[in-house]
Order: sequence, then structure tokens, then C-alpha cells
Amino acid sequence: MNIMNQNYDILSRLSHEIRTPLNSIIGLNRLILEKPEDAENVKKISTQIDLASSFILNLVNNIIDAGELDSKNMTLNPSVFSLKQLIESLCITYKTAAENENITFQATIPEPFPEFVSLDKFRLSQVLSNLLSNAVRFNKKGGRIDFIAEDVGTTAGGLHTLRFTVADSGIGIPEEKLSNIFKLFSSVSETDDKAVSGAGMGLFVSDSIVRMMGSKINVRSVEGTGSTFWFEINVPVPGTEETKPLDGREELRGTTILIADDNNINCSIVKHLLESFGCTVEVTTNGEDAVALFSASEPHHYDAILLDIRMPGIDGLETCRRIRALGGEGSFSIDALEIPIIAMTANVMDSDRQKSFEAGMNAHINKPIDPDTLYTVLASHVARN
Repeated sequence: MNIMNQNYDILSRLSHEIRTPLNSIIGLNRLILEKPEDAENVKKISTQIDLASSFILNLVNNIIDAGELDSKNMTLNPSVFSLKQLIESLCITYKTAAENENITFQATIPEPFPEFVSLDKFRLSQVLSNLLSNAVRFNKKGGRIDFIAEDVGTTAGGLHTLRFTVADSGIGIPEEKLSNIFKLFSSVSETDDKAVSGAGMGLFVSDSIVRMMGSKINVRSVEGTGSTFWFEINVPVPGTEETKPLDGREELRGTTILIADDNNINCSIVKHLLESFGCTVEVTTNGEDAVALFSASEPHHYDAILLDIRMPGIDGLETCRRIRALGGEGSFSIDALEIPIIAMTANVMDSDRQKSFEAGMNAHINKPIDPDTLYTVLASHVARN
């Protein structure tokens, strides 16, 4: 296959991967518009839209990460989080996806199993999402998926060894193809339409991430019978003080948050979320106004600032720099130095995250905004301040 044909094949597969769930979202939204008064139906359809959206987001993440891995720019960003909560969320998503295809989904988490771990939550979620998504995609009607997460022991250094297994009863992988499945843009078959429909990035990205975590993904497969993928990683389990839960989402009640984002829909979504947390929210659509509003405010009027990065005029990075530059002596100047400023952006590469920190930001939240992440990050920085 020459380079031109190879590039066309890759673009064709990516187009298919994006258009399929996008078609679902557009069609399902039309169904809601036809009968908006049917609350039960709207709720059911909204679940399907959320599922299709998650598939698109996972694909976009894989595209970006394939490029970062190729340029060796990817890094891990560990944090303390509830592993059980993450697994529960993934199970809800992929159980729904499996049931839509008449596939049985079974999740097993033998006790004891740690509630909290210190790990890169986003990357672990990405790996598990890719494996579970493949288990649905390459399965058969009436098939089965088994997802197992277990603590299999402790290292001499006190780390917990966690094993994650995803087994399916699907089409399986020919033995001669097994050595290539973790290569970028690889496909199981050149003739089977269902096999070729994958973008060929998920396993490459997933195995690369797991290798960065000090392990690798293993596979066992029989063509026509199914496949089993598993990996083990050693992770720290934090003490109780580090895992102290946020108390009923009361930490942000009564706070005032400034948002600067030129996209009205994004502003409305985040404003709604923050108001549901009990925040008072002020909104502007550009960086110049954000600096002006902060400069004209009383000391400690704002408890935090959320900045989009790409805005007309000065961008979010320069906006942050200008606010920090107001720092010096006096209560207002100290406020300029200490107020939590958080990037809220679609610039999701690790290099983008680094630029945010270099500009003086305290945190970097990726769009689409996850409500739990928004609350946790914002509450933790407001509490420190």
C-alpha cells in the first residue's frame, strides 16, 4: 500500500469512527425535538446521546495522544481519586453500550480493593475505556463481556498491585495478527468490515500509557471465540488524611467565581454547574474585561477565576499573566498573587497544561467539563486560598 492510499485509508477510518456516533447524536436529538413533552423518552434518549458523545471524546483523546506519543511529549499527572467511583462510572457507560448490542456485561471487584489511589485518573480511564469499547465493538450479538478489577498483592515498597482484565466472547484475533495489534493504525483484518471499522489507535495509545506506568498490556485470543486483555500496575494507596472527602459539596457555597470564555454555550453550562454548587457567578467573554473586572473589584471579592485559553484579544495565558502582574504590597496586590486562576480549555495536550502553569495558573481543566472534576479542583484551591 503506497503512502497516498495508506493516508486515505486512515482518514476514511477516522471519518467513519467520528460520523457513526455523530449520526446517532444528531438523530437522537431530532427525536427529542419531535416529542419534548415525553419526559421518560427524553431521559432514555439523553442517555444514548451521552454514550455516543463519550465514544467521540475517547476517539479525539486517542488522536491527540497518538501525536503526543509520537513526539514523546506525553507525561503522567498523578492525583488522589476514588478508583471505585471511576470504575463504577465506566461500568454504567459500557454496560449500557453492551446492552444496546444485546451483550451481557459483568463487572467483578473482589474485596479487599482500595477505595482511593494516587494515579493519573484521566490516563487510567482512557486505557480502560479503550479496552471496554473494543470489547463491545468486536463482540457478537448475545455475547458476553467480563470486566475484573482486583488487588492481587503488595510490593516490598508498599505499593498495591492492581490487575485489570477485560474479556469478551467476540470475533477474536488471528494468531498471526497478535504481534501487530499494539502498533499505530493496525487493524485485525483487511477484509472484515467490522474489524476494519476501528481507527487503529486505541490499543497503541493504551499500551503506551500502561508502559509509562511501568507495565504492559497482555493479550490472549482465539479467532472466533474471543479475546482477553489484562495488565497489572503498582500504585500507591494514600492515607485517610489525603482521602478526606468533600463534605456534601458545601465548600463552594457562598463563593464568587469569575468566568472568562467567549463561547456563550460553554459559559452557560459552567455557570449552571457553579450555581448548582452554591456559587455566585460573574461572566465575561474576553481577557481584557476579566482583567478590568478584577482590577476594579474589592480585595478578595472573587474567590477564583476560570479562564478559557483561546479568546479574542488577549488569550487566557496573557490574561493570567496580567492579573498576576498586579501583585505587590497591600491586600489587593496579594489577592492578585494568590487568587486561584484555573484554565478551562479545549487545549488538552500536556504541553498546553505546562503553558498554563508557566503563565501562573493553579490548575488546568480539560473541556468537555466534567462536573466532579470542576468541583474537586475548584474546591481544593479555594480551600487552600
